[in-house]
Amino acid sequence: MASPPDVVTYGILIHGYCALGELENAVKLLDDMVARGVEPNATVYTSVVALLCDKGRVSDALTVVEDMVHHKVILDEAVYTTVLSGFCNKGDLVSARRWFDEMQRKGLATDGVTYTTLINGLCRAGELKEAEKVLQEMLARRLDVDEVTYTVLVDGYCKRGKMAEAFQVHNTMVQRGVAPNVVTYTALSDGLCKQGDVQAANELLHEMSNKGLELNACTYNSLINGLCKAGYLDQAMRTMADMDAAGLKPDVYTYTTLIDALCKSGELDRAHDLLQEMLDNGIKPTIVTYNVLMNGFCMSGRVEGGKKLLEWMLEKNIHPNATTYNSLMKQYCIGNNMKSTTEIYKGMCSRNVEPNENTYNILIKGHCKARSMKEAQYFHNEMIEKGFRLTASSYSALIRLLNKKKKFVEARKLFHDMRKEGFTAEPDVYNFYIDFNFNEDNLEATLALCDELVEASIVKSKAEMDQDVVKDHIH
Repeated sequence: MASPPDVVTYGILIHGYCALGELENAVKLLDDMVARGVEPNATVYTSVVALLCDKGRVSDALTVVEDMVHHKVILDEAVYTTVLSGFCNKGDLVSARRWFDEMQRKGLATDGVTYTTLINGLCRAGELKEAEKVLQEMLARRLDVDEVTYTVLVDGYCKRGKMAEAFQVHNTMVQRGVAPNVVTYTALSDGLCKQGDVQAANELLHEMSNKGLELNACTYNSLINGLCKAGYLDQAMRTMADMDAAGLKPDVYTYTTLIDALCKSGELDRAHDLLQEMLDNGIKPTIVTYNVLMNGFCMSGRVEGGKKLLEWMLEKNIHPNATTYNSLMKQYCIGNNMKSTTEIYKGMCSRNVEPNENTYNILIKGHCKARSMKEAQYFHNEMIEKGFRLTASSYSALIRLLNKKKKFVEARKLFHDMRKEGFTAEPDVYNFYIDFNFNEDNLEATLALCDELVEASIVKSKAEMDQDVVKDHIH
């Protein structure tokens, strides 16, 4: 007669299910284990806790931790660090810090992994100064600060566009004898590219190569993305060829980035050729790739090409999402072709693709432009029921139409709601209510609206000037 499974057997099975992400089976085995009187050890529990945290179910993970305490299983650093990571991934930094403090009180926050987990969470939340303090705490405690910890902070600064601070951390790292790795250089290169400083990014990558570090796919993709954003399309294409020559095959991200850039520059035929090359090379495009191409067709006014792409996707059993349909509907609305817009919308619903907030705003603006009051109000009511919000331009379009249809009370309520939400109406809407209040001898309301309009115009002008400054810096 076969002997019942012991803690090692259960542990192997539970760890296997957790590795496959099969939470239900892992929990079922854990319950079965306890029911049979086999006491789970810390390793078994930690596997389940880790999977729960990965799935964002930190509260359930804490329940398992409580069960560990109940069964007198000692909570080690691995369990605490796993839960800490769960809190950080959810963005719950208050709980993460409290958990970290408890670890310190119990003498468990003793290695770089725990500190790096907290630093990573703080960086992702934009709490970079706090992340710096945690790093200083590591140094004060003479803990090993390796290239992973420094790189997390470098990447945090880069993602927030704070390149001076990122290089300062890089320099500190080098001064302390910690060699930057390929991930460090990739983070810095990506940050420089996003600021339009492609030349500095290139120089940095040469420095990296001179140090014997090989560029990886992420590094090449970052550089290609930066070149595309800066408008150096041909150089981006050459970089993809360099990537291939270096033995690194361009991936779906590489192709999608280049297809997007070609579409935005109006080179749709080249974009289509690149999609074909991608398919020929056995690289499966994602829905993002198709949406990029769809947007390219629509933005260039080739809406029928976009419609053919949608038909081809459906024929090949590629499932479009709301963004796919939105691109087409938006373009049809711009052309005041509400019949085709309605056809696309019905097709979307028939395939169980849920309209999103953008869908409703597109439809409302389209029907307002076509002066279809009934349809505009229908979609407005439906989106409110679903908890979606109007954009500023949708508010203005609806208010405009309501006023044209002599529905002044409803229009005025929307104008009030819009301003209450912090949106600014378009100048013609303001002018309508300025005239309206003036004709009603409501001087106070007239002057208040005039002030709002002037302030909105100043803010808009400043934003446009700032954008021009950014463009001048890039080019």
